[in-house]
Amino acid sequence: MNEVSEQQRRRAVNQIWNAAKDYHFAPDFKAYDSEGSADVYWNSIIGAVRRHYEYPKLAAVLSAFQQYEDSDTYEGLFWLGLENAVYQKELAERPVLAELRRDYAERFLKVYGALAQDDYHLYDCLACAHYRRALGEEPRLNRYDISLLDELEFSPEMDTDEIVDRAKSLFERWFQITTEERRREKKPLLLRLRKGGKQKGRGRYRRFGIGIVDHPDRIYAPEADELREEDSPATKLSAAELRRFMTGKYGEAMYPPQQIMELERKLCVGNHAFCHLHFTKGVPAAAKIQNGFEALKKEQESKQIERNRQFYRDHLAENRTAISRLASRIQNSVLLYLQPSSVRSDAGKLDGGRVWRAACLQDGKVFQRTEQGNMGDLSVDILLDASTSQMNRQETVSTQGYMIAEAMNRCGIPCRVMSFCSMTGYTILRVFRDYGEQRENDKIFEYVSNGCNRDGLAVRAAHELMKDSPYEHKVLILLSDVKPHDAMRIPTEDGEYLAYEKDAGVRDTAAEVRRARADGISVICVFTGDEADLPAAKLVYGKDFAWIPSVELLADAVGNLLQNQIRNL
Repeated sequence: MNEVSEQQRRRAVNQIWNAAKDYHFAPDFKAYDSEGSADVYWNSIIGAVRRHYEYPKLAAVLSAFQQYEDSDTYEGLFWLGLENAVYQKELAERPVLAELRRDYAERFLKVYGALAQDDYHLYDCLACAHYRRALGEEPRLNRYDISLLDELEFSPEMDTDEIVDRAKSLFERWFQITTEERRREKKPLLLRLRKGGKQKGRGRYRRFGIGIVDHPDRIYAPEADELREEDSPATKLSAAELRRFMTGKYGEAMYPPQQIMELERKLCVGNHAFCHLHFTKGVPAAAKIQNGFEALKKEQESKQIERNRQFYRDHLAENRTAISRLASRIQNSVLLYLQPSSVRSDAGKLDGGRVWRAACLQDGKVFQRTEQGNMGDLSVDILLDASTSQMNRQETVSTQGYMIAEAMNRCGIPCRVMSFCSMTGYTILRVFRDYGEQRENDKIFEYVSNGCNRDGLAVRAAHELMKDSPYEHKVLILLSDVKPHDAMRIPTEDGEYLAYEKDAGVRDTAAEVRRARADGISVICVFTGDEADLPAAKLVYGKDFAWIPSVELLADAVGNLLQNQIRNL
């Protein structure tokens, strides 16, 4: 993306003012093409929206999208709907828009037409269908539900309130999100900005259509109101409705409601107040898929699962070699470093104090024999970061998790594999296989990334599960890019709230890792992120992490980490 010059910024503003027929406002949304030049078509649409509608009401809808991980997608779809309506309103007065729109549609389809079908992205698919209609073509409907597109393309006869009402209904039904900001007096639970501030973690420029958009402000500071404690702070769904949604999306809960409530009362406190937990093995809920969007997401997840499996098969020989090498490293470490123990036996050194048992009780185990450390006393939990920041590494992460679990099987070490992500206040822990399920490793390939990641709460929950295991020595391995980010904020003692991201999220995760270690759990990290995030990994895990840029390095890197942990057991 080229840098936008000051000349092009002024040009974009003038285009918007000209279409709005109003020169007394500062545009908060300016469009450019991929070369950084002001986009005359979209800036004309943006200005016309200002002219024909009550913009503050529309801005409130756009602002509400900032509460969600996929805010840019929702915002882009809303602008598509507005474009459909305002283009028809303006066409009679500005016939040049017909040519501008046709040119834009052709360029968009040239860039994204094929990609949207092969590499599914909701905005691209719907935008391609929308622009095909603009060119008088039939949209290709095999990848999305036509009813969503029909509902999204607002009519020119609709006024502002009708558009807002339509958007409210559409986004709640199709995406389970609200177009209103949920607030609580003195305790804002969601990631929001102070009045006049800028949202952290988002760049000034981002993709919009075939170009970019300059939206530096992204400000919202609505009036406070009361939030019902039993309702979700991120949607207008009730607590029961939201839990049903989580069950439908991620699978049936592993534990009964009363046990979940007890776990939340214990774990969802402090930095994680107002959060919720959903533990699942991914068993599909009986509920039906509600709409085409849900069906598409399921289809997309199924294709990702197959890509995960295929990635492993494509490197089968190398992967099997790495598994064998890792298993050997672990076995050798156990033999070298686990303390020997004395056990009763029917052969060995005679135990004089137990001789009587042979004559009186016919107990032949009156001898003592020294055994090397027993791997049965060692358990390993593997926790996979399944947030959207891992989207481009799903095949690699699932393969790494599978290989570590396979090595544990070969060593006879009990192993549990889970993933974690967060959505609308819930942290979801998906258990792929439990300690006694040695034949269930293939389920690890069902790993799919989505949502945010509240690393601290995930580590806290895994810590709680591991405390209840019967094993003496416990190791927790995280595969993570160490980039915690969640919409639910961290409450502070002075009544303020910190965004759960960057330094605050990293510090919280580091604190939870220290608590687990203080409880006797060895915590190590297979770092899956970029070089820029290495300082965060060092802060959280100290020396107990390894950066593995490729799967081929897994055996040696994880072997070294585990060897160090076993040496200290």
